[in-house]
Amino acid sequence: MTDSRECHVVSLVVHVLPARAHAAAAAIGRLAGAEVCASDGAGRFVVLLEAEDEARILSAFGELEHLEGVLSVALVYHEVDAA
Repeated sequence: MTDSRECHVVSLVVHVLPARAHAAAAAIGRLAGAEVCASDGAGRFVVLLEAEDEARILSAFGELEHLEGVLSVALVYHEVDAA
């Protein structure tokens, strides 16, 4: 029997209003599988997402887009590893 689990790894650039940067970073950190890896201090974050399927990645992307103060979310990298 084979295990067909996948691991999706995605990096994003999330741009938020500077006044909402702290709150947005905290909200991103509460998303399952999400981590703020870098910040420029002016409202731009590099975010890493990890999930077992593409549906969860798309869901998290939508959640990020709807956080208060978010101006844009841009996909930079997406890798799928078969476990």
